[in-house]
Amino acid sequence: MTQMVQSVARARMISPSSIIIKDKEEIIPFINMVNEISKVVEDEFMGDWITTHHNFLNKTPLDEFNESGVDRVIDLLSLIDIDEADIID
Repeated sequence: MTQMVQSVARARMISPSSIIIKDKEEIIPFINMVNEISKVVEDEFMGDWITTHHNFLNKTPLDEFNESGVDRVIDLLSLIDIDEADIID
């Protein structure tokens, strides 16, 4: 499974060393989240975006995922997609 995360990370220009998934059972939801992020955030900025604090979450998207799952990250992406939230704030 670690190879899968590294493959997705490389494809999306995320440094695999900057990604720590606390629960290894959550790898597939993480990959699904990365795919959803890629619909809104350009691949070249993906690594920065997932590890940058966002006020909507009051933490980084990666921290939110590790602590509470994908729901609020998806909510944020939906708001960004309809221009109700900024990609970086």
